[in-house]
Order: sequence, then structure tokens, then C-alpha cells
Amino acid sequence: MPKKRKYGPLRRLVLDSLAGGQKTVNQVSKETGINWRTVDNHIIYLTGRGYLKEVFVSSYVKIYAITERGRDALRGKL
Repeated sequence: MPKKRKYGPLRRLVLDSLAGGQKTVNQVSKETGINWRTVDNHIIYLTGRGYLKEVFVSSYVKIYAITERGRDALRGKL
């Protein structure tokens, strides 16, 4: 049975991925190797905390970008 990963490292992977530019949930999922649903849940959390923001929303796709607060978190300032 695979070992379950903790929230912190997963969220760090999501932030690292989005630090490279704007992406959809599916793009982050493929880049990080994390299940789509898990990425979606963490993006919702990180958006609510101000680490990410939605830059484009349609009925088919949402595109996210990292905020300055998210970049600070990656640098260890938070």
C-alpha cells in the first residue's frame, strides 16, 4: 500500500508548479503527479488563503496563478 502524503508537501508541490506560470488544475496535476481531485481541493484551499488567485474562469476551465503571498510562502517568509 502506498504511503499517504501529507498536506504540506502536496501544497508545496502545487505552489511550485504554479510559480512557473499560470496553469489549469489538469496541468498542475500532470506536472506534479498528484491526482486531479486532490490538486483541485488544495487549489481551493490555497486560493481561500490568498496564496493563489483565479485569473480566468469559464464554464469549462479555470486558470490559476500564484500571488505574492504564495511566492513569499515558497521563500519561507510565512
